[in-house]
Amino acid sequence: MDTLRGRACVVTGGGSGIGRAVALEMAGLGARVAVAGRTRAKLDAVVAEAEAAAGTARGYALDVSDHAAVEAMVSDVEARWGPVDVLVNNAGLNVAHRGTLATTPEEIERLIAVNLTGAILCARAVLGGMIERNEGTIVNVSSDSALRPGMMSGVAYAAAKAGVNNFTEFLADELRHTAVRACVISPGEVETPILELRPRPPDAEARSTMCQPEDIARAVIFACTLPPRTTVTEMVVTPTVLRDASAEVLPRPGQPT
Repeated sequence: MDTLRGRACVVTGGGSGIGRAVALEMAGLGARVAVAGRTRAKLDAVVAEAEAAAGTARGYALDVSDHAAVEAMVSDVEARWGPVDVLVNNAGLNVAHRGTLATTPEEIERLIAVNLTGAILCARAVLGGMIERNEGTIVNVSSDSALRPGMMSGVAYAAAKAGVNNFTEFLADELRHTAVRACVISPGEVETPILELRPRPPDAEARSTMCQPEDIARAVIFACTLPPRTTVTEMVVTPTVLRDASAEVLPRPGQPT
């Protein structure tokens, strides 16, 4: 799969940030892109932007942790465009609470459901067809917090992303005798809306040093468009300049964050 033209691609978390950048890049390369996310207005805006540039896209408002909704989306995509060639599991969220005591049980369950369970469910929905055709690419967008957890990312987010990396490694092993590819990309700081949920959101100067969504989109496209004989199993993409962000996550004295 060294071209995306005419390929059916699914991008979750496609309404903003990295997902939006991936969806627009894919559409610009001639792919037919299913843009999935929770907010219909954001999806409509991405679809309109893709179509304005002569691309093909369709929005699907859903929760990736809802198995039935995921299966329904994939069935609709296949009915319209044929088998899914590329899945980009990008959907993710975080919460303002980062510490173990501060993060509520409900927040922990929700973070794991969207960031980890959702990725597995989406992969499961497309995997059978990919194995049957002996082709396809699954790219899981994780985080460098999966490799270096800490207060910056928070207890549940880091654990869920570590699970995504582990799941990708398992999937690559499960598929090792096929031509179906599984890749995980672990970005460092990226200038996306999720930054607003940090206890102390970074300022404009800090954001200017971060990776941009388009940078991660280029990494995703690279993984998807290598010749079928070649795969990227894991990629870590970080800002060139690593800054001290400890002041943004340190709790106030006596209070968990």
